[in-house]
Amino acid sequence: MGEPALKLVETNEVETKAISIVDQAKAVKVTDAETYKAAGSLWKSIGDMIKEVKDTFDPICDAANQAHKKATQKRAQYLDPLQAAFKSVKGLMSDYDAEQERIRKAEEARLAEIARKQEEERMLQDAIAAEEEAKANGATVEEAKAEAEQIISQPVYVPPVIVPKTTPKLTGGPVYREIWDFEITDGNLIPRQYMLPNTVAIGGVVRSLKAQTSIPGVRAFSRRV
Repeated sequence: MGEPALKLVETNEVETKAISIVDQAKAVKVTDAETYKAAGSLWKSIGDMIKEVKDTFDPICDAANQAHKKATQKRAQYLDPLQAAFKSVKGLMSDYDAEQERIRKAEEARLAEIARKQEEERMLQDAIAAEEEAKANGATVEEAKAEAEQIISQPVYVPPVIVPKTTPKLTGGPVYREIWDFEITDGNLIPRQYMLPNTVAIGGVVRSLKAQTSIPGVRAFSRRV
């Protein structure tokens, strides 16, 4: 019988014993001194079984881990540079696309401002013409000015200016996502609801002072394991 077959038999035996002892543990009840002693005996047996399982499976796991480690190292030799190149090229494309979008929006804003000024000028000329026409029709100076004021006081409406995108649309090309992030500029200004307790510092105090711990909002307690 070869080594793999021996290993298979050995692991099967360990598996059977481990399942059996776990089933015994599930049925344990500690209600008196006798059952307490029985539980202690089973507890020792479980400890022995844990060691046996480790002794049986650790060499198998170690060999598998070594094989996995070698395979992942070989994969990384080719995959890591490819992923870096994948990210780099997408970054260059994203930067270009973002710059073209900035230029496009700036052009839209420039054309919209020109259109707004042209509309304001048109409304002003209409107001002047309306004022002159009102005067010619016998209106008073105040009435003519009121009519002109009514025209120029209207909101200036300019149809949205749309400048087409210039970045080529690629089939199967990268998709860019806008991700918002943040940086803390002054921690003292952050509202309390966004602050996290320093659990590391609190834990250190509790482990040091135990029942004598006195931190507002914190209750120190012990548990047995």
